[in-house]
Amino acid sequence: MKKMLCVLLTLTALNAMNMGVAATMPLATVVANSRTGDGLGYDHLSTECAWQGVALPAEVMMALGDARTMVLTVGDLPGNVTVSLRPSHAAGVIGLKVSRSVKTQAVRQMGTLTLSNLATGYSYAVQAMIIGQERSEK
Repeated sequence: MKKMLCVLLTLTALNAMNMGVAATMPLATVVANSRTGDGLGYDHLSTECAWQGVALPAEVMMALGDARTMVLTVGDLPGNVTVSLRPSHAAGVIGLKVSRSVKTQAVRQMGTLTLSNLATGYSYAVQAMIIGQERSEK
């Protein structure tokens, strides 16, 4: 009985640690124009937009290094949503292009964007709401 209680307490503690890690992932700071870094009045990325981006803290940008060697991995989004890196001319901003292959399906989901630099081995993840309105077929 004592061993079982010890195992249950250990598993509970580990589960609480995992929940704490997931809750601390920062939300992305969305910018309207990846060329200038101008902010938006809302905090989501829109599908069918190639002009948006996310602003990252200076220390993260420094740790990630050269933007040309960054890789973007996307998680927690429907299979028809694609997010890719685009050039940005604003300091501290990563340009993004968000698109869908099926525009008749609405999207309103929190996704995970992970930027990695294989040369430095550094990765940084943020969460961002991805929104795309349902469009009728033409």
